[in-house]
Amino acid sequence: MLDELNLYAMTDAPERSEVAEQARRPVSIPAHPAHNALQVPAAIWRAMFACYGIFLGGLLYATGRDGEALFMIAISTGYTILYFGLSGVLIGLDVHAARPDQTAVRGDLDTWTGPMSPGAVAGQILTIPVCLALFGVIIAVIRAMVG
Repeated sequence: MLDELNLYAMTDAPERSEVAEQARRPVSIPAHPAHNALQVPAAIWRAMFACYGIFLGGLLYATGRDGEALFMIAISTGYTILYFGLSGVLIGLDVHAARPDQTAVRGDLDTWTGPMSPGAVAGQILTIPVCLALFGVIIAVIRAMVG
């Protein structure tokens, strides 16, 4: 897509004048600052891991008597370990950033949408894992009641 700065590559350039020189001058646009440090506290990561463990444990209790179900639970467990393991490796690659276990929550956390309180960040991150954990518990309770 051509803009006014590259338009003259396709057409004849206008007369050299002060107006033409100002039109060719690039506009300085401030860039959004990059946040390389992971600010999610380690407690949120632990809670998320525990929620997935509860979910998989509930499924194992409820459906673990069937070979195909055991295979699917093993695959899901592998994906969960891969997810948390790869996240840990990627976090560990940035040696200059603060580690999640060293991050003390003081005030608001920086997010893409602006500063948010640690409770709001935890609520957004943990909503789905907590619901999955509740689902696993409910499935296990139903299985215990039915027999």
